[in-house]
Amino acid sequence: MGLMDQYQCPRGRQGRSVAKRMNREHEALTIWGLTHVKIMSDDVILDVGCGGGKTINTLAKLAPAGKVFGIDHSVDMVDYSNKMNKKLIEKNRVQIIEGTVEKMSFPNDYFNLVTACETYYFWSSFSDALKEIKRVLKPCGRLLLVNEMVQDTVYEVENAKLIEETHVCLIPLKEIQNVMQSVGFVGVKIFTKDQSPWNAIIAQKPS
Repeated sequence: MGLMDQYQCPRGRQGRSVAKRMNREHEALTIWGLTHVKIMSDDVILDVGCGGGKTINTLAKLAPAGKVFGIDHSVDMVDYSNKMNKKLIEKNRVQIIEGTVEKMSFPNDYFNLVTACETYYFWSSFSDALKEIKRVLKPCGRLLLVNEMVQDTVYEVENAKLIEETHVCLIPLKEIQNVMQSVGFVGVKIFTKDQSPWNAIIAQKPS
């Protein structure tokens, strides 16, 4: 397995290298994405596809009186994230588990916010994942997708080799909005960064 294959499900020594790289390279993107959503100090938050755990650490700082959960389908990434957030876990402010977004063990109406940074590309079923996220969100809870890739008839052509090597499945922003609305989300908003493929999509569970 080559290094680029690791982005779908990082594992082993190469996977840990990818986690370290993602923590570093996705930080600016994540911070930009989080500017589009208001986070309360006592929010209970879930980060889907938590990878190297940097976003969890950032969210815990933004919600110092709340709790942040992480979920990832790679046991090696769960271990990596646990080590990175060791002090927060000891304080019971962070909990990270292995699992898939399409079928989570969390109870209904549990989270104020669910984030998914650079991860929807790898979900086995986008609509099923959205339905499950809506289930675990509290009424009026929000979902934030943050991505550095976009399908806009230009990016996917210019970056075809990267997309193939990393096994990502891109969805046009309008289609993302449509699917979100079809599974019951409301207030869907799309934000893009000028002269960049970066995008953030916010949706809300009805009250």
